[in-house]
Amino acid sequence: MRRVLVLLLATFVAFGATAASAAWAPSGSGSGSSTGLSLGVPTSVSASATNSTTVQVSWAAPSSGPTPGQYTVRRTSPSTATVCTVSAPTTTCDDTGLTASTTYQYTVQSLLGTNWVSSQSGAVSATTPAPPTMKVALAVAGSKTAGTAFNVTLTATTNGTTTNTAYSGSRTITFSGPSNAPDGSAPTYPATVTFVSGVGTASVTLKAAESATLNATDGTISGSTSVTVVAGTATQLGYTSTNFSCATGTANVGNGGTFTFKLTAYDAFMNPKTGARTVNLSRSPTSGTTLSPTSLSITAANSETTGSASLTIPGGNPTIVLTAASSGLTSEVCTVKK
Repeated sequence: MRRVLVLLLATFVAFGATAASAAWAPSGSGSGSSTGLSLGVPTSVSASATNSTTVQVSWAAPSSGPTPGQYTVRRTSPSTATVCTVSAPTTTCDDTGLTASTTYQYTVQSLLGTNWVSSQSGAVSATTPAPPTMKVALAVAGSKTAGTAFNVTLTATTNGTTTNTAYSGSRTITFSGPSNAPDGSAPTYPATVTFVSGVGTASVTLKAAESATLNATDGTISGSTSVTVVAGTATQLGYTSTNFSCATGTANVGNGGTFTFKLTAYDAFMNPKTGARTVNLSRSPTSGTTLSPTSLSITAANSETTGSASLTIPGGNPTIVLTAASSGLTSEVCTVKK
């Protein structure tokens, strides 16, 4: 009986040793197993940009060894970061918030439990494209005249270059950039623009004489162009470089005071307008007052007279109405009071 028990115990130990030698464990885990299997590296790793700020990394499960429980994706260039750790069987990961027109590099690693980690896969890369934009261009090159409408061509693109032919129909476009005119008149833009195969035309009227950036956006894609606006035809005069303001039409100079001024030619929106012209001056009543000179000149390259004139009111004199006039322009009146 004793010999039978010893034989059974020996058989049990031998069987147990055989079973242990067939088990797998991570290399170097110290389990005492004589046979260790490595966790396989993910296969078919690839990366592709899905838009200008996102890259999707994808892979397949290892071709041999234990089935991973998780995968870790790491960005290795141009910056380093752990992008995500996903549970199997998921085999994709999105890296978002990236910079357009930039190449990014990635590796993928298998995980199983807390101890099993595979080697990194070979690095793969993808380049984010340029972002979609709204290209803005003047339909006809050259400077524009304040108050005169001109056309702007808008082109929706997929990457800043390729026209997005699917972008069609009436679209709400917001324009911005150019200033209001000196008289407060605002630019005029269309509320909507009709696009055909990605291209639309907008009629724009700017009022301020300036060089400006004209922006256009549908809220998602945007673009801009430079535009130079020049003053329109001169229509009026204004008293400028004065020692007493006449902005309200009245200059208060005090008893026996002198009103000194120049004249500037303006278009309909109060943009200064260059061009040679003569400005004639008069006042009413004339008795007891001094006005010198009685005419001023504007040279071709300027909008303001080169010289100044002065109106002096002797003590006790009444209010004087000062008038500046030039051919083709609306006369400008300033009431000069003591």
